[in-house]
Formats: sequence, C-alpha cells, structure tokens
Amino acid sequence: MIIRSYSRILLILCVLTSGITALTAQNVNIAVLGVENLNRDPRYDYLEGMILGVLMYDFTRVDDVSLVERARIDRIIDEQNLRLTGLLNDEDTARQVGQLAGADYLIEGDYAFLGRDLVINMRIMDSAEGTTTAVSVRGYTENSIHELAEQIVKEITGKPVILAGIEGERSLLSLSDEEPGSIEFYCNFIDGEIFVDEEFYGYTPGGRIPTLLEDLSPGAHTIRVEGGNDFGEIIWPEILFVDWERTVDVKTGRKSVVRATINHFNRLIINARDIYSESWHLEPGSSESIVVDEDGTYVDRNGKTIPVRIRMNASIEDERPVIHIRIDAEDENYSWDFDSEVDEINLEESAGPVEIDFERDWYSSHYWSVELTVRRNDLWQGMHRGEPSPR
Repeated sequence: MIIRSYSRILLILCVLTSGITALTAQNVNIAVLGVENLNRDPRYDYLEGMILGVLMYDFTRVDDVSLVERARIDRIIDEQNLRLTGLLNDEDTARQVGQLAGADYLIEGDYAFLGRDLVINMRIMDSAEGTTTAVSVRGYTENSIHELAEQIVKEITGKPVILAGIEGERSLLSLSDEEPGSIEFYCNFIDGEIFVDEEFYGYTPGGRIPTLLEDLSPGAHTIRVEGGNDFGEIIWPEILFVDWERTVDVKTGRKSVVRATINHFNRLIINARDIYSESWHLEPGSSESIVVDEDGTYVDRNGKTIPVRIRMNASIEDERPVIHIRIDAEDENYSWDFDSEVDEINLEESAGPVEIDFERDWYSSHYWSVELTVRRNDLWQGMHRGEPSPR
C-alpha cells in the first residue's frame, strides 16, 4: 500500500511538472496584419513588401515568438466580411479576430517616405486585454526595420534581443528614390585636377574657396586630386609618392565636408627625414649646460624598426664650450668630442642608419651657437623624381 501511495504521488508530480514545463515553454503567437503606405504614391508601394519581409524574418529568429499564418488571418477576415487595413481602430473586432486566429498580439502599421528617411510606425494590440502600444523608427537602412523588430519583441516578451547587424547597413530605398548628396570640397592646392570616381570634375581653386561636388548618388565615392609630379602625399613607411585620394560615404540628401592638404614632396621628406633638430646658446662664464637624451627610433622603408638614441652634453669650461655627442644606432655607438678654441666647427658624418649635422659658432663675441640635427639616411630631397642619393 505504501509503495502504491508513493507511485500515485510521483505520478501526480510528473503531471504537474510537465504542465508547468509546457506552460513556460509556450511561445507568444503574433499576427502581422500589414503596413500602409501613407504617401499614397504607388512608387513607394514596394517598401511594404520589404518592411513585412524583414519583420517576418526577424520574428522567426526569436525563440519565444511564433507567427500566425497569414492565410488563417485572411480566411477570418473574409468570413467576417471585414477590412484588414485599420483593423486595430475597432478594438472589439480586432480582439475577436485575434482570438479566432489564436494570436496573442495583433500588429499593424504604416510608413511614410520623407525624402531622406522612412518613418515606420507599428501598433501592437493585446488580444486578451485590448490594450494597444506603439513603436516607431526612422532611417533608411535594413537595420531600421531590425531595430523596429527589436522594439516589438521587447514589448510582447519583455526580453531584449539584438537583430540589427553590419549586414543590415544596406539601403532600403530604390536608387531612383534616394535624394542625391553632395560634397563641399576644400583643398589648399591651386589648379589641381579633381577626379570623382576617376572622372574629371574640375580644378581646385585653393585656399578657403570650396568646390561643390553635386548630384552624387548615395554611397561610396572616391575623390582624387592630381597635383603633378611634385605634389601629393606619401604612404608610410615604404615611402610611396601618390596623389591625394579619399573615399567618402555620401548620405542621401546630405552634404559632406572634405578637406585635402597637399604638400610638395620635398617638404614632406624633410619633415620626416629629421628625427631630431635643436639649437642653443651658451654664454661665456655661464654655469648653464646642455643635456640631451632623446629617443630617435623610426621605422625604415622596409618596415623595420631602427632603434636610435641621441645624447649630448655641453657646458662652458675655461671660457670655451666643451661638447660630447653620442649616437647609439642598431647596436653600434658613435661619439664625438669638441673642446677646441676655434670659432667655428662644422661636422657632417654618417652614424650607421643616420647622419649627424653639428655646428658650433661664435657670434659677435657674445655667445656660442650650438646646433645639432640627426637625420635618416634613407630619405633625401628629389627622391620622388628618381634622383639618386647625394651620398
């Protein structure tokens, strides 16, 4: 008898727990009735199918949501002699349709094309309670609809989901419907040739005067300025001399502002070549000293890191400057000492991958001028024209 009693209890518990499991695993059933084109312009009717298609796809990706077949909804609408559009405006009728279809929620909406974006509004009716909530989104990409689906799912399940992604950055709009964009283009260079998507567009006026690049279809466009053999920009670290070029993502109906700075290649070379340059004054009888300890490490044209350390000490001793310079480069060290009484010293020497340019001058019997420059030896003026290194 005791065994039979335990068996009955276990049987009852199994029935109860199975019922609870079934209840918690039950999905939310939704019926999507449709979306209406508020523009009343048939050119935008194609958006209805796109909006519904993306929404339906998103709902199938959510475990807690099930879709009521559209055929069931259509059959009920026909049997009840109802009109599908605007069904949620009649609360009692909408609740009746939802209950007949087995839908926990009824969803319908509308959209309007505002030249740049779509505004999509959706209403969600609880078939049991008759309450209605609204969600909306504004945008022009597929992600706009994914974000709308995220809002709807959170409203009906209380759970946040992520449905938007990189793939959803595609535009929903037909190219014929997207308003062209433009680029306000500034360039410091005068009379450079402007190419848009490799088509000649005009010449750069220079300074603060912009060139307006108009009627550009939304999407990526390439702007290039050809400044001749001596002007452009450099690709580092390999040192490639190229025209200034950028790709701009043009938004529908919007204006982007782009600024181009084009320099003479020699100027860019000089700026990159000098890894250290400084000058000082030392006055006779002064107790001041110069102490330099700088990291001049750089990446060469082959992408190799070249470690360079620059050190110098200078001070006045016995009315004349005493100077010690040391360069450590690629596991080698190079040093120079100067303590002579001559008025002028000029030194130009190589120190492995770098060059040292040192000057010491006596000016007007008032002070000593000291200058130290350390340069890369793989860069030189005129190299963009194919001119050989002067060394």
